[in-house]
Amino acid sequence: MSFWISPACHGCGACVPACPRGAIHPSKGYLASFEIASVDCNDCTKCAIVCPVDAIGPDPDWAVCRGRGCPLTGRRLSGWACSEAGARCEHCGGSLWKAPDADHWICARCDATTRVACPKIRKHLADRPAL
Repeated sequence: MSFWISPACHGCGACVPACPRGAIHPSKGYLASFEIASVDCNDCTKCAIVCPVDAIGPDPDWAVCRGRGCPLTGRRLSGWACSEAGARCEHCGGSLWKAPDADHWICARCDATTRVACPKIRKHLADRPAL
């Protein structure tokens, strides 16, 4: 699902060190002092917990890691691990996955045997401007 920071943010920065993924950065916009890189957010809620003004909330436009729509929640890919965009494919930018008992990570999008992709990465790639 990812999270977003509302205009109620007063810029204290408590959320920045709370994020284990480093997904929170100073905003380039006027309304909020910080913004969350949704594709890097793993939905841990640590930023929302420490926000003193409750300015951080779920972003319904994004899929939830390991939630509805995530291929890894189905039986076919049960037991697979996800890098949660912490490590990405050098070709397509997709999250890397690891099969049970495997010793290496693969890109589900570029690997022809899986034919599935992370919904967060699909949205991230769709939202990027065309070159």
